[in-house]
Amino acid sequence: MIKLTVLVLPILFVIGCTDEQNKVEEHVWKEQTDMIDKAKDVEKMLNDAALQQQRLIEQQTQ
Repeated sequence: MIKLTVLVLPILFVIGCTDEQNKVEEHVWKEQTDMIDKAKDVEKMLNDAALQQQRLIEQQTQ
């Protein structure tokens, strides 16, 4: 009985702790990387709009 307890308890502890920790870490990092990706998309959109506006101004002044 003691051998079974010594063998099973560490396995249950590792399985139980590992799953929850990975889910929390993945969720936190995923949210942060998603925000960074959105910020990069917005930056690209703003740069494209500024470039388009600059070209339009150049065309009008010629």
